[in-house]
Amino acid sequence: MSTATAISLKSIAPRDIKHIVKEVPTLPAVYQELFSKMSDPKVSVPQLAEIVSRDQALATKILKLVNSAFYGYKSEIDTISRAMVILGFRTVRNATLAISVFDYVSGDADSSRFSIDNFWKHSLCTAAICKVLGKHCDIKQQEETFVAGLLHDIGKMIMKKYFEEDFNEVCKYAVENKVSWSDAENEILNVGHASVAKVVLRSWNFPPSLIEAIQFHHSLSSGASYPKLVALVNVADHISYMNNMGAPASALNHECNEDALAELGITLEQAVEFEEEYMDETKNSLRILNII
Repeated sequence: MSTATAISLKSIAPRDIKHIVKEVPTLPAVYQELFSKMSDPKVSVPQLAEIVSRDQALATKILKLVNSAFYGYKSEIDTISRAMVILGFRTVRNATLAISVFDYVSGDADSSRFSIDNFWKHSLCTAAICKVLGKHCDIKQQEETFVAGLLHDIGKMIMKKYFEEDFNEVCKYAVENKVSWSDAENEILNVGHASVAKVVLRSWNFPPSLIEAIQFHHSLSSGASYPKLVALVNVADHISYMNNMGAPASALNHECNEDALAELGITLEQAVEFEEEYMDETKNSLRILNII
């Protein structure tokens, strides 16, 4: 079955982007039920663990992830219930989010201008920087920081899967004109990857904080409900380019938004002082590719 849609992001108006949801399948039922239950304040650990355990592949990946060096827990966590008690609902939910999205886009092939492997390396580096810098900047949504960085560019993969002609044209323009991906989108498309991600992730019932961080990471919104998380992703994305972990098909990194730095209460010079921590965390994060 072909996954490409006949709708082009060059012709669709931003107000009509919601129609693309009809072209994009939902995540498997287990994910939808899990996310829905996690928003219920009365839900119990056994209820959630039972949902996850219905999908043996998902349960296995979550246990591998929570037992990895990334979380650094000293004794083995051998059940989903224990993982939820020790790590918390949000951490397990975010692990599930990451796994579900990885599974959703898995199987996509490289193109001549776009390396899937480099895409995930950039994403994991940005996630690692978000995690480290978020702690230094006292971000309240600590459980969200890593996943926000990991999925900040997921709109590109959705474009690749469902708007292949538009995706290839943006790749070509960015490479040939030596501009950032966002600048290439602005020249060619009416709707860019961040807006595509917003619509799809909203249809998947992702947490509002993550949707905002992904939607506005290139253009901070004065109306954002989670401005520090949005700002964090913008700065982390920029620093990942500075460390030669930029996204494929982007010959130029995006500008680091001064308002983002102000929101975090930090200068770029201060942010890069944590480079050794970023690289250590990135090394741990890259191991996730072998798990999920």
